[in-house]
Amino acid sequence: MSKIAVIATSTGCLDYVDNKYDNLRILRMKIIMNEETFNDFIELTASDFYKRLEEDTSLVPSSSMPSIGELFELLEDLEKEGYEEVIITTISSELSGTYNVCLMAKNQYEGKLKIHVVDSRNAAITEGFLSLEALRLVEKKIPTLEIIEYLEKLRINRKQYFMVDNLRLFVANGRLSGASGFIGSMFKIKPILEVNEVGKIVSLEKIRTQKKSLARMADIILGDLEKVEDFIMTYISSDNLDGLRYMKSRIEEVYPNHKFIEAPITPVIGCHTGVGTVGVAFFNLGK
Repeated sequence: MSKIAVIATSTGCLDYVDNKYDNLRILRMKIIMNEETFNDFIELTASDFYKRLEEDTSLVPSSSMPSIGELFELLEDLEKEGYEEVIITTISSELSGTYNVCLMAKNQYEGKLKIHVVDSRNAAITEGFLSLEALRLVEKKIPTLEIIEYLEKLRINRKQYFMVDNLRLFVANGRLSGASGFIGSMFKIKPILEVNEVGKIVSLEKIRTQKKSLARMADIILGDLEKVEDFIMTYISSDNLDGLRYMKSRIEEVYPNHKFIEAPITPVIGCHTGVGTVGVAFFNLGK
């Protein structure tokens, strides 16, 4: 059996969850703020990042992808450690060019590693869950191609929603049109957005208050879960712990002791979501 590593991108928020895997490596995205550049989590954690945003409401951070050279270095290190194969799981290709960088690295790498690249079609901890599943199956010595096939099915057997408290950074970083941002600002809209099956962010509903938006998001996901027998939830927030607790309590009322993973939104994604976002998703494990 080959010695297999998993490379996750830092957008998957795995720095903030406990995991036991020695064969996990994280490819770091970068945050650019006030002409300074920070490696995601290593040089700028979620708590520090959101504190800066709250202290300076005019701040517009941006994010950048890792270079192909950085990925080459990571692959070379893994090969020196005796790994023969690597599974790379990335943030949705609809949200970042990282997947394409990884494909280029796969095609240009001159070492002996066998490289597999999976577009998670997800972001944040829902992306990270796919990486954790890859690691779990590697530990069970499941053949690599079967792992890839499983991940490609799992990535669309989910629903992922999030409520954005402030559209300012979405607009500033080009994730939404200026008109959408203007309307949101004028009417204090707290939209519910969805990551669809291809991994693209789409607008689901526009609601005037955070309280109503969170309540509606809980209703939507509870409706989805009525058709599901076995699932695991993921919860994320950008420094909105009250909103996060509300979402968890709503699910817990109907599904006590349900399985879940929780993490803060890491800064490289927070460059777009800003402060106050709450996200909830589930994977259908019964399919």
